[in-house]
Amino acid sequence: MMTTLGTLRRRTADMANRIMRILTGRGVRAAAGATLVADGLVGIDVPGGRKRAGIFGSLVMLAVGIVFIWVGWWWHGQHQPYDGGTSTTATVARVTTSRDSDGRTMYSRVLTFTTSDGRPVEFTESERSTRRPAIGSSATVSYLPQDPESARIIPETDWLPYGVIAMGALAALIGVVIFLVRLVSIVAGIYLLTAGRRRQ
Repeated sequence: MMTTLGTLRRRTADMANRIMRILTGRGVRAAAGATLVADGLVGIDVPGGRKRAGIFGSLVMLAVGIVFIWVGWWWHGQHQPYDGGTSTTATVARVTTSRDSDGRTMYSRVLTFTTSDGRPVEFTESERSTRRPAIGSSATVSYLPQDPESARIIPETDWLPYGVIAMGALAALIGVVIFLVRLVSIVAGIYLLTAGRRRQ
């Protein structure tokens, strides 16, 4: 009876040792390394349908963020006075209407002002809004003396461009973080693959 128990214990220990060798063997290291590299490059979908971005996806996210930052900065620049331009007060003379892609009515202001040399100018703002502006309301505009028809409106607050810049900065930051995480994953995967080959 004691011999049988001793044999059973030895066999159990041998089986446990074999399992440990398998779990720490070259094949497992190679599989883990390949998985880490694949996850780092393209991302591996996780249960529940959530998509993981790989290093290429992080670069796309970074590029999109930079584009948003550029667009927001350019938009903000369109709301700044011209260098060497003149600022004055314009009056909303009338309102033009149009439809957007969803069929909503959009409004644009048609403003009039008088240049410093007494020339009357009328222009339509390029931006549209769903809110109908009031006729007779005023707005600050900046224009170039040699081209007053290129006048632009200078808003009191400029939150929308700053919002676009903030969204772009957030997307770029997330892209950088994902890039660094995926880069570490790729390096770790390559290390496991090369370590497994060295031990062959």
